[in-house]
Amino acid sequence: QCTGGEMYKEILDSGFIPNEICENLPSGFEDIEKLASELPKVLANEQIVQRVAQLESDKDISQLNLSELERAMLLYSYIAHAYMWGKKEVENIIPRQLSLTWFAISEKLERPPILSYASYALNNWKILDETKPFDLENIVIMQNFLGGVDEDWFIMIHVAIEYEAKEILSNLKSYFLEEKLDQSHLHKSLESIQKINSIMNRMPEKCDPFIYYNRVRPYIFGWKNNPVTPEGVIYEGVEEFAEEPQLFRGETGAQSSIVPALDALLGVTHSNDPLKEYLDEMRLYMPKEHRELLNELDKWSEKNRSKLEIDEESVKIINDLIKEVHIFRNKHLEYARVYIYEQSLTNNSNSNIVGTGGTPFMKYLDKHLQETVPSND
Repeated sequence: QCTGGEMYKEILDSGFIPNEICENLPSGFEDIEKLASELPKVLANEQIVQRVAQLESDKDISQLNLSELERAMLLYSYIAHAYMWGKKEVENIIPRQLSLTWFAISEKLERPPILSYASYALNNWKILDETKPFDLENIVIMQNFLGGVDEDWFIMIHVAIEYEAKEILSNLKSYFLEEKLDQSHLHKSLESIQKINSIMNRMPEKCDPFIYYNRVRPYIFGWKNNPVTPEGVIYEGVEEFAEEPQLFRGETGAQSSIVPALDALLGVTHSNDPLKEYLDEMRLYMPKEHRELLNELDKWSEKNRSKLEIDEESVKIINDLIKEVHIFRNKHLEYARVYIYEQSLTNNSNSNIVGTGGTPFMKYLDKHLQETVPSND
């Protein structure tokens, strides 16, 4: 049994991708697995309502281990979002065939019953050819809404970034948290974030803005700050919610723990305003141990960062690292413009003012870009 501190360091070494990803649920979940595997066809044929009505409503999840719970969360989240957004008329209710088990899983995982980044990306891939190493071209996405190369590639880019991030996180951990103030750790970190930026640059290769906006994005919206579900969504039969509509945010890259971890380690701070509050709120949608790690890193950053005796040359490399984080944020902003804002000017099919996580995303991304500046100390 490792202590809290050791567990956090372990996460920084292995990155935010889980060590084990479940590919199939045990017996008792065959109907869920079958519907999930057929989801693209079911959505294309507008059969989601009938198919959900046939599911068993209250599954026993007591025997599921963590990776199985994550798989169950992934499948229920996908099916529920397909149910919400795959019909001609949106109703603000999740039927009990989904809501009861989905809620029970969410209670165990300690994050809300909604599709989050942990399900959409972190737990949603496997290696294509086991005899070859991890590579962007050697992974497959396990679960889709409509399927197709654009939807896959969009998620694959996120997975590849998460996989590379363990390099920068483990090196910065050694440098800052273990106070091995060795420039080699900083140089390796710099190489790693440059790789992350080169992966990010590959998004347009196989993910077209029009397809993303019209075929990928509509299914990942949540219910909070969404004009279609102003009051929220009712989870039928969930006693704890007492038939009151719930407001949860949709899946968004802001639920990735990489950038907040880098901000804390590198000393990048964001001024308090609604957008900072939004980023803090995103932590509720992360896996519990990631959320706790970020809170610990924030405490460390406030209390101990300034005590480190860092030489001038290292400060320069740290500033170069912060510039690379700035480049990452800049690219994210550019994609938001090209993939969402510009598409919204020619398409009326989904809301452009609000991001999938329910924020005025252009304003938020721009602000955090401005605040990612090298320190002067």
